[in-house]
Amino acid sequence: MKRTIVLKAEENLRKRHQKLNENLEKNLTLLRSDDAFQDLNFKLKKLMIENAKSEAYGEKADKKSEKTLREKLEKYLAEKNIDLSISYACPKCKDALYIDGKMCACLKKEISNLLLSESNFGELFSFEEARKTAPKEYQKLYDKMKEWCHGDFKKNLIFISGEVGVGKTYLTKAIASELIENGRIVKLVTAFQMSRDFKKYRFEYDEEILDKYVTCEFLFIDDLGTETIYKGITVELLFHVINERKMKKLCTIITSNLTLSEISDRYDERIFSRIVDRSTSIAINLSGKDLRLNSTTAH
Repeated sequence: MKRTIVLKAEENLRKRHQKLNENLEKNLTLLRSDDAFQDLNFKLKKLMIENAKSEAYGEKADKKSEKTLREKLEKYLAEKNIDLSISYACPKCKDALYIDGKMCACLKKEISNLLLSESNFGELFSFEEARKTAPKEYQKLYDKMKEWCHGDFKKNLIFISGEVGVGKTYLTKAIASELIENGRIVKLVTAFQMSRDFKKYRFEYDEEILDKYVTCEFLFIDDLGTETIYKGITVELLFHVINERKMKKLCTIITSNLTLSEISDRYDERIFSRIVDRSTSIAINLSGKDLRLNSTTAH
């Protein structure tokens, strides 16, 4: 993933935190010239330090006076209608963006939103929204795929095939939406754009071009089979991406109008074998009311 994406996401969230606390900054500025507040605050801090020292030496601390001063300060602020509490957009990490050195869900979600904004996909919708227009025969499938979004991802390649209009887009957008809600990082790309990137990579050898396909947590490839096949480029690099992601145990979701047989004919046996590997893949064929799942295990 590009470091610039992470930095942009961090910047966006910090600006959001600052906006939430604009009133706090204004109030603090006002209180810096408020003699009565400064006097009470100075006395309270001084006493707190003295009490801490007393406790450190095993001596009795004047907690009663500390409590009295604290109450006076709170009463003074209430009379002035001044709120000094800090607001957090994310109560989980308190807008620190990281917890124990790992990205918080809020940062992952912002990164996903930025990645989505760079993709060719429009607005996403939830499983609940997708169900409204889906055939009743799809409900069990939706349950399974929603369950997969919360599972261990041992099955890390999802292949969804079917003709135009059978619901592939609804299903993939619902999956992407559910993952983002869970704080997962997703990248959505059309097969057409991906093939163009492969061609660009072959001529420029810019590792960042392939990096976004190989390293993102969840990669969605839409409409595989509609892209231009560049000789010596597209098939080789598609296998590289799929194979690398398999080895890294990263999830790949592919949609296509092609059948598995047509996938085998258009690409090669290596790509076909990765897609149909039942131990790590789920192959779904949507055909209107005639719904067939080659594997539905979500765990």
